Amino acid sequence: MSLEYDLRQEKVIHLNLTEFTEVEIGTPVRATIEKMCQENHNCAFITNEGKLAGIFTDRDILLRVVDRPEVWDQSIDTVMTPHPYSVNSTDPANAALNLMHEKHVRNVPVLDSSGAVIGNLTHYAIIKYLADRFPESVYNLPPEPDRVVRNRDGA
Repeated sequence: MSLEYDLRQEKVIHLNLTEFTEVEIGTPVRATIEKMCQENHNCAFITNEGKLAGIFTDRDILLRVVDRPEVWDQSIDTVMTPHPYSVNSTDPANAALNLMHEKHVRNVPVLDSSGAVIGNLTHYAIIKYLADRFPESVYNLPPEPDRVVRNRDGA
């Protein structure tokens, strides 16, 4: 079996989808960022009655918030990205990976059949999948393969 075949067969739901914060639309920007920091996530999904309304990431903080103190107490929907790209939990992993590559996104909301957010697909989830698929190749690599010792250790 090839990696390409495995990625076509593997469903998104089977990958690690845990790296996200969820807040309701109307939450202040300050409270959203505080919750992201508390949960140690770089991404918040904004929901409206359980359905995905938008996404707010660490990049949005840098581009839309950090130098604009007037937005800190505004609603998160003023600075979020509305209607983000998403995938269904039953989609194959290769389709999600292609979406991430083509659209240059690092966080992809994963939705169930009713449209509710169930997870966040990140490049870390893909890397973990590959590490689990090829453990001998990944775990036996030296920490810095191109590093060459200049002086011999020992006597």
